[in-house]
Amino acid sequence: MTGPAESDKDRKAQRVDADGEGASGPRAHDAANITGIEAASGHQSRVRVSYDAVADAYIDRVLHQLRHKPLDRALLTAYAEQLQERFGARAFICDAGCGPGHVGAFLAGLGLSVTGVDLSPAMVARARMLFPALTFEVGTMTALAAADGRWEGLIAFYSVIHLTSDAEVRAAMREFHRTLVDGGLLLIAVHLGEHGDVTEHSEEMLGVGVDMDFRLFDADWLAQEVVAAGFTLEARLLRAPYPDVEVQTNRAYLLARRTAAVET
Repeated sequence: MTGPAESDKDRKAQRVDADGEGASGPRAHDAANITGIEAASGHQSRVRVSYDAVADAYIDRVLHQLRHKPLDRALLTAYAEQLQERFGARAFICDAGCGPGHVGAFLAGLGLSVTGVDLSPAMVARARMLFPALTFEVGTMTALAAADGRWEGLIAFYSVIHLTSDAEVRAAMREFHRTLVDGGLLLIAVHLGEHGDVTEHSEEMLGVGVDMDFRLFDADWLAQEVVAAGFTLEARLLRAPYPDVEVQTNRAYLLARRTAAVET
C-alpha cells in the first residue's frame, strides 16, 4: 500500500529493482551490468554508470542477502552438485553479471571454480577486494571475452533483466551457448511481469541517482528463447516473493543444459 507522501518514482523503485530487494526495502537487488563498455550505447551505458555510482550502497545491502533466500540457496546447491557429478569437484563456471560477487562466492564455497564477469568496473573492483581468491573481469554478457567451451556452467542470477531488447537477450543466449561445453549447465533467475513482459525505468536506488531500465519477463517467452539458443530445459521453477525480504515480484528460475548446435 502506497502512503500519501510517496511519489510515482518512489512507488516504482519499490516495485522494481535488480535483485528484487527494492531500492528502499530491507535489501537491495543483485542485478549486475551486462552490456559491454566499448560497445555500450544508450541504456547500456546508463546501466554501467549507474552501478558504478551506487556500488558501495549496493554492496551494503546485498552482500549477505542469500541468508534470507533459502530456495535460492537450495537451487544453487543443486546446481553445483549436478555440475560436480558430471565435471568434477572443481567445475569451472561463469557468474555473468556478477555484481559484487556474492552469488559466485557462495558457489565457490561449494567447491566450484568461479569467474565473475560484470560491466561495472566499480563492482568488479569491489568483488576483487571482497573475494580475492576468485577471478573477476570487466566484460559484457552479450559478447563474452572467452573462448568457445570455456566453462562447464554459467549462471545469470537476476542479471539479464537489464537486457531490454529481444535482440540483446538473444545475443546473450548465443554467448552462453558458445562459451559452455557440451552438457554444460545454465541457470537463469529473473523477475516476472504481472501481465507478461514489461520494462520499467528507475531514477533512484538506495538514495543514489541512477538512470536505467529493468525488464520483468514473460517466463514462457524466455524459456522458448533458451531452447532456441540450443539448450534443453531441465527444470523451471516459479516462486512468490519472500515477504519483508525483497520486492514483491514473482520470480522464475530456468535450468538448462547445452545439448544442440545452433545454425549461424
